Amino acid sequence: MPVLTLPRADALSVRAKALVFNDPKSLELLRRVEQVARSQVTVLVQGETGTGKEIVARHVHALSPRAERPFIAVNCGALSDSLVESELFGHERGAFTGAADARAGWFETAHGGTLFLDEVGDLSLSAQVKLLRVLQEGEIVRLGSRRTIQVDVRVIAATNVELENAVATGRFRQDLYYRLHVASLALPPLRERPDDVLPLAEHFIEQYSTRLGVGPVKLHSEAAKGLLRHSWPGNIRELENVIHHALVVCQDREISLADLGFSPSLASARGSEPPPEPGAPLLERALLELFDRNVPDLYQHIEERIVRAAYRFCESNQLQTARLLGISRNVVRARLIQFGEVTGTLRPPSERVTLVSDPGSLAPPRVPEEAKRLAAPRVPPSVRVGFQRFSRLPLLKASGALERALSPLGTQVEWREYPGGTQLVEAFDPEQLAFGMVGDGPSVIALAGRVPIVYLAAEQLAPEGEAIVVPSESEIRSIEDLRGCTIMVNRGANAHYLLIRALEEARIDQHDVQIAYVPPDRAEEAFREADVDAWATWEPYIGAAQRGGRARVLCDGRGFGDRAAYYIASRAFVDAYPEVVHAFLRELKGVVPAPRGPSPSGMTARGPTPLNQGHIQRLQAVADAFLRHDLIDRPVAVSDACWQLA
Repeated sequence: MPVLTLPRADALSVRAKALVFNDPKSLELLRRVEQVARSQVTVLVQGETGTGKEIVARHVHALSPRAERPFIAVNCGALSDSLVESELFGHERGAFTGAADARAGWFETAHGGTLFLDEVGDLSLSAQVKLLRVLQEGEIVRLGSRRTIQVDVRVIAATNVELENAVATGRFRQDLYYRLHVASLALPPLRERPDDVLPLAEHFIEQYSTRLGVGPVKLHSEAAKGLLRHSWPGNIRELENVIHHALVVCQDREISLADLGFSPSLASARGSEPPPEPGAPLLERALLELFDRNVPDLYQHIEERIVRAAYRFCESNQLQTARLLGISRNVVRARLIQFGEVTGTLRPPSERVTLVSDPGSLAPPRVPEEAKRLAAPRVPPSVRVGFQRFSRLPLLKASGALERALSPLGTQVEWREYPGGTQLVEAFDPEQLAFGMVGDGPSVIALAGRVPIVYLAAEQLAPEGEAIVVPSESEIRSIEDLRGCTIMVNRGANAHYLLIRALEEARIDQHDVQIAYVPPDRAEEAFREADVDAWATWEPYIGAAQRGGRARVLCDGRGFGDRAAYYIASRAFVDAYPEVVHAFLRELKGVVPAPRGPSPSGMTARGPTPLNQGHIQRLQAVADAFLRHDLIDRPVAVSDACWQLA
């Protein structure tokens, strides 16, 4: 029965220090470890906290051709953004305050060997960009230096978070995920490999009884049953601590059930039940503690905590929250309003209206006032409009014209700002957004994802309102120089289509560049920190990047055909409230920037126009290009999503 342990120098109290391969799942893992170890590929080790990820990483190193070279373990979760570059890549003397001497980073220290990056999911987005560059190029640049240093390092990364979920919510870079996920090792939690529990317990009894000098110690049969019944939310680390505690308090060199120190309520509640399903132990333990405390209104208390936590985890994105919880977006929104996370009006439950009349009377039936109200023309209690900084909609918001037009109907207007069109279209449904304005790219992405939107009108964009920019000091002088470079873009944005067109014209294959999908607000920070080679973006982000001479436009939209942005609406809202749609378009056309006032950044002064066949053809060209580059997974017929054509 193989038993792997960490060397004593590394056996800190915050790590699981042993892994037993006795359960069939563990034996299968051992076979996979031995298979992966022989190669030189990057390895991603995933598992809950305390499952022994570092032990597995060390075993991979020990079985690899690099076994005689260094193994360096770094806890990424302990590195702040200000330290991560210096720690991983090193620094030169004077690179920052306190850098009295030059120092090699962990990549240099691990040259020829293996670098274990624990909790890689905790790295910031800017640090992820730096790590990706090293993995791609095999070279590092010390902080404060311009000289590249070649490094030969095998990276083994580990995390206890679901990186796929982190990628979906924008907290982890997709390109870095694929770079790390060449070979993967999934460590099952201890509850899923029960045949390892008692062998591990015996191993820890032997280790700690020797260290404590208490001589041989037995495990009582009831204690053994208790160990098998326990769900082990803390995995091997928890088991080790339980045994350590038991050896300190046990009598007569025998560990009893009481010596294990399990919660009485937990022990009595579990009884002889089989281990719970994966994911249940932590929740079950928390619930049992709440039951013991007799928390009032417990169901509502738990529901509120779940919804609030999921909403924060998904960075205030209701669609992602609904997907995460497996419920509809309407339910998520209703709960968020109820719990005060967002503003809005909850729909009252519909009531059945019964008409009552005397069968013997010739008088018409009396219609209740409620029925009369329901028979009146429908108007929405509120209209929610999504906007971006570049559009004409901020001017409409500032003018208050839409509020004045809809006020007589008793309809309120709510405005919500989004960093980019991709984020805006995700919010569309009749309960969350009624109107918005996006570029052609995000709207095509939405149609491919079956988001129920329709096009209302179009507005011409200034061609220089979209551009690919590079740092001022960059040696990149043309699109052809982008080969091998990392380029940021908001996935599906108008600027994404500009990037595709520019690369195609320069005959650069999409695999010859590294495209990083980063929302514009985060991309702005990464560009400011010089973490990427180029950024495909739009106004006003272009102007912000150029201020202070930090950025240079490599190319803009001139020469790539006319561009447009589109006013869109929820299809259900258009069907239900056509009069409100007409009012929205009427007030939008009336927005004229003051001679010395702000103008819609990146847009012409022409204003919105009805849709025509030229708009449809341009949108269809974008849809076809996105399908060609695998940005959408099905063909889109744009003409089916038009409200009215000129």
